[in-house]
Amino acid sequence: MLGQMTGRIYLEKDTFAVDEPVFLYFEITNSGTKTQNVHRADPYSFCSGYQIHISTDLSPSSSCSPMWAGGSCASSAFPLAPGKRHTERILLNYEHKIDAPGDYELQAEIHLPYASADLEYFKAAKRSLDVRDYLRFRVDQNASPADITLEAWVELLHSSDSATRREAARTLASLAPKSLENTLMDFADKPEFREWAPLAFHRLNTDRSLKGLAELLRKTEPNEDTQSARYLGESGDPKWFPLLLEGAKKHANDGAYVYPAAESGGDQALPFLIPLLQSSDNEYTRPIAVSALGHTGSRAAIPILLELLQSSDSGTAERALYGLRNLTHRTVSGDVSNLNPQSQYPAWAQWWTREGSQARIYKANECGEFKPLE
Repeated sequence: MLGQMTGRIYLEKDTFAVDEPVFLYFEITNSGTKTQNVHRADPYSFCSGYQIHISTDLSPSSSCSPMWAGGSCASSAFPLAPGKRHTERILLNYEHKIDAPGDYELQAEIHLPYASADLEYFKAAKRSLDVRDYLRFRVDQNASPADITLEAWVELLHSSDSATRREAARTLASLAPKSLENTLMDFADKPEFREWAPLAFHRLNTDRSLKGLAELLRKTEPNEDTQSARYLGESGDPKWFPLLLEGAKKHANDGAYVYPAAESGGDQALPFLIPLLQSSDNEYTRPIAVSALGHTGSRAAIPILLELLQSSDSGTAERALYGLRNLTHRTVSGDVSNLNPQSQYPAWAQWWTREGSQARIYKANECGEFKPLE
C-alpha cells in the first residue's frame, strides 16, 4: 500500500447537445500511505500518457491517417499526497469529429508513471498507473446544454485566471458555432487568443473566416502559423493557390508550406515541384518535393513517382511509394512488411500500364481504405 495508485476514466453524462463541449475526465487517487510524484505533461501532447480513439476517427489504415511523428515536449511531476485525488479533463471536440448528432463509441487509455516523493523523480525507477475504459455517448440535436452555455464560455474569455481564459478559447475555437462568428474572428486581433484563430476560422468555414485565414497567413511571421496554410490547402478552393504558392516558394524546405500549396494547386503545382526534385538540399527541399507530389491529386504525378520509386535512395523510394498509395488508394497485396519500396516497382508499373488511363486518382482530402493492386 506504500505506493498504490488507482484511476478511472469517465464522462459527466452520456447525452450532449449539438455545439456543447464534451470533456473526458481522468481521475487518479493516491490510495497508498506515501506521497507520490506523478508525471505531468500537456494533456493534448503525444507524451501526455493518454490515448483516445472515437468511432468517427480515421482508421489506422486510412489513406488520410498521418504518419506518426514524435518530438520533444515539456514534462514535469507533481506531488499527490495519500488519500488525495487529481482530475484532469480533455476536450474531445478539439481533436475529434463529434459535431454531428448520433451515437459515439470511445476507447480511452492512460499510462501514467509515478515514483515516491522521497526520490528524485527523473532519476527514480517508475511504477505505472494503467487504466483503460470503453464508453458510449450521444450527441442529440434535441438536447439542451445542461451546465454551461456558449455565452458563459464567452464570459470565461475575460476570466482573471489565464488557464481558464485559454481553456475557454480552445473550447470556443473547437466548437466554432456560427452564432459566435464575430467573437471568434476577434481572436486574430488578441495576442492571447491568436493561436486559436486558425482552428476557429477553419471550423467556422464561412467566406469571411476563410478570408481571415488568408489574412493570418499574409501577416504572420514564418513558422509561427503554419496551421493557416494547412487549413487553406484543405479547403479545396483553388483560389488560395497563388497565396499558398507564394509561401511555398519562400519556404521550399518546409513541408508545412509546400504540402498545402501542392494540395491546393493540383496540376498547377507540378511546375513548381518538379524543379525542386533536382535541389541540392537532400535533407529538406528534395524529400519534401517528393512527398508533395502525393498531395497534388494529379494523374501527371504518377509517372514521376514511379520513376522515383526506383531510386537507390531508400528515403526517396519510401516517399514515392507513400505518394503512389495516397494518389491511388492502392497497395501491393499480401505481406509487404519485408519488401523494400524499390522491389514493388514492377507491380506498380504493370498496374499503371494496364489501368492508369482509367484509374481513379484521389485528392489529399479524399480519405479511404487501400485496395490491392490487381
